[in-house]
Amino acid sequence: MRGTRERIFVFARTGIGDIVYTIPALRALRRRFPEAHITIEAGERGHSLLRYCPYVDEVWVRIRPRGLRGKLRSIWNLYRGRFDRAVILDRSDEKTLHTFLARIPQRYGVRKQLFGRLLTASIEWDPNAHDMNDHFRKVVELLGCDTSDWRLELFPDPKAYQSLPQKLAQAGWRGERPLVGVNPGASAPHRQWLPERYAQVADALQHDGARVLLLGGAGDMPLAEAILSAMRTEPLTLTGRLTLDELIVAISGLDALISGDTGPAHLAAAVSAPVVGLYGATSARRYGPIGKKHIIIDKSDPREVGRSCMAAIQVDEVLDAVRRLAFART
Repeated sequence: MRGTRERIFVFARTGIGDIVYTIPALRALRRRFPEAHITIEAGERGHSLLRYCPYVDEVWVRIRPRGLRGKLRSIWNLYRGRFDRAVILDRSDEKTLHTFLARIPQRYGVRKQLFGRLLTASIEWDPNAHDMNDHFRKVVELLGCDTSDWRLELFPDPKAYQSLPQKLAQAGWRGERPLVGVNPGASAPHRQWLPERYAQVADALQHDGARVLLLGGAGDMPLAEAILSAMRTEPLTLTGRLTLDELIVAISGLDALISGDTGPAHLAAAVSAPVVGLYGATSARRYGPIGKKHIIIDKSDPREVGRSCMAAIQVDEVLDAVRRLAFART
């Protein structure tokens, strides 16, 4: 080792869902190396999930390097960190190259064709595995980690438990059950279900006596407005009004969450909230939330591209799934 305390660097992916499955890997690393200093670099979207994580000592926020100068600066920062091991929870060849050029002696990750030989220990990428959960688990096993405890967990800011009830009350919630969340956004438009169908589902659920809570970030406001304009009833709306910590707490109190392939579906899995997952543009087997309590509607077809697979998801099957999950809980 380079110092009296072993130093481990972890490369995490960018998204919120990626970090959800990174946390079990961090827990396994901490148990394997209880005295080590563990630093993790995560993207701007997901890094805040690690602020209160007890398994890391330091969190770096990754700003995408611009040009050769930015990449050299990233390599220099790694070199100055004097890390003994690099754990690359990503399929990025560039990150593998950076850890090699930064002279980190031990490098663990997923092997790809270009720079896979630069890894001192590696696993082969499996196109049929869960892209995050399965690969991350196998990578940390390379370091001798015990992965028998692979439960998901999150560490939201405790202040969110005080601030969220106020926002729910302001939105009009009076404790009605079941409470069903709708998270219509996604990282790409072709992963989104149709706004008018969300509206039909929300109206039907509220006609049944449920309360529907519209969620999402500020970027999802146009989509939420399209849903609202197509509805006959009025849901609770907190789109663009919650911090990430408040979103986690809100999801933890739902009887079900309707979501496509996006981070909140994985947040729900981590806080044991049932998910009705809508998949068409991507495969639920590879990108869906982990857990047995979810109902996943997967219309993905490798022969189809665009939004046609999402359009194959029908209102009645979504309603049936929500009723089976949410009304059973209440």
